[in-house]
Amino acid sequence: MYDCHPVRALLFTGDEPLYLPRYLAPILERHADCFEAVVVAPPARPRTEQVRRQYRMFGPVDFLRMGALFLRGRALDALDAVGGLGRRYTGRFHSVRRLAAAHDLPVWRADDVDDPAFVDRVRALDPDLYLSVVAGQRLGAELLSIPDDAVNLHGSLLPKYRGRAVGFWPLYHGDDRTGVTAHVMTREWDAGPIIERRSFRLSADDTVHDVYRRLSDVGADLACDLLERYPTDFETRPNETTPDDYHTLPTPAERRRFRRRGNAFL
Repeated sequence: MYDCHPVRALLFTGDEPLYLPRYLAPILERHADCFEAVVVAPPARPRTEQVRRQYRMFGPVDFLRMGALFLRGRALDALDAVGGLGRRYTGRFHSVRRLAAAHDLPVWRADDVDDPAFVDRVRALDPDLYLSVVAGQRLGAELLSIPDDAVNLHGSLLPKYRGRAVGFWPLYHGDDRTGVTAHVMTREWDAGPIIERRSFRLSADDTVHDVYRRLSDVGADLACDLLERYPTDFETRPNETTPDDYHTLPTPAERRRFRRRGNAFL
């Protein structure tokens, strides 16, 4: 593990078995000592609504294929409770919680990050830094006022593709590059000043799944570099975004157009 500059940080994230354990593993391997806790902040929408939205985006066949991958990840995580069998089989963790536990980090679940009790808990910790990696909720003004710095890692080259489905839209629009942007967190999604961007080239046969895996690798490297430089005054530049830069999940019509052109989710 790398030596960590004296810093009290909170890591805000989600908990899914496909990409986040891959994303966070290098960060915690190198900089677990920087963090006081891992905060799992799942989306505020009910689970049934989340599933319906995913079904609309993927369509029936790829929804089932993605579901099978998700369930496989959950099963491998369950096997990790039995002598680490899942990790022994694949060489990696399959949940944020088990990854955090391996680094002796407590996991706080925050179903509502703006709940006064949760805000008070964070205030009592008095962190210097928030690092957000695919957290499912937007942090409120009171929570953002606590640390000296709050940084989000977003899976696009901002200001392009603020919002959701960041692995889909660069392929849909035929971009030749995408990447990860570290930016200052504000009350608006992905709209704060840009700290640094890291890009990689897209190829014609990349799938959405491929893009998310590469975003995880590039984002982890960027996070580690930022933590190695911290504490420092981040040099920022404007994130000159417009409402047209914000993207939600693709519609069924956009999904069908995506497939007709030869693109794929998996």
